[in-house]
Amino acid sequence: MAVEVRPARAEDVAEIARLVAAIAAYHESIDARARFDWEEIRQAPVWLKTVLARDHHAIWVADAGDSHLAGYLWVRLLRDHQGYLPRLRGYVNHAYLEENWRGRGVMKPMLEAAYEWFLSKGVTVVTLQVLHRNWLGSSAWYKLGYADWMHERRLELKPRGQ
Repeated sequence: MAVEVRPARAEDVAEIARLVAAIAAYHESIDARARFDWEEIRQAPVWLKTVLARDHHAIWVADAGDSHLAGYLWVRLLRDHQGYLPRLRGYVNHAYLEENWRGRGVMKPMLEAAYEWFLSKGVTVVTLQVLHRNWLGSSAWYKLGYADWMHERRLELKPRGQ
C-alpha cells in the first residue's frame, strides 16, 4: 500500500493531532526528561487550525487512505535575533511517521516539498533538533544529509530549601 504525500488540509487536523500525541508519547517513552503538557496536546485540534492558517508554517502529510495519516512533517520559518547568518532559516518543527512506515522512503518526498517551500521563502539553511536518546531519528536525519551543528545542553535546577 502506498501513501500520498500532500499539503495538510483542514480535514486532516484530527489525524495530525493524533500524530502530535504519538510523537509526544514516543519522546516520553525514550527519555524520562522529555515531558509534555498533555492538556495542551489534547488541545491540538484547536491550535493546529491556527498553525495551518499561518504563512510562516507548513505541514505535509503522508495520507494512507481511509482518512488515516501515516505521518506528517511540520516546518516553519525561524528568524534569528542573535546575530547568526542567515537571519531567516527553515526549521523542522515536527517529523513523525508511524512505526510501520519508517524506513520506506515516506519522509523524503515530504522533505522535498518542504525544501521547495523554504526556497520559495528565500531560505537556504534548515535546522532541527533531535531528542538526544532518539537514536533512530538521529540516524535517519544523518542519512537525509543533516550534520551536527550545535549541541544543546540541559541542567535541571532544584529549588532552594528543598
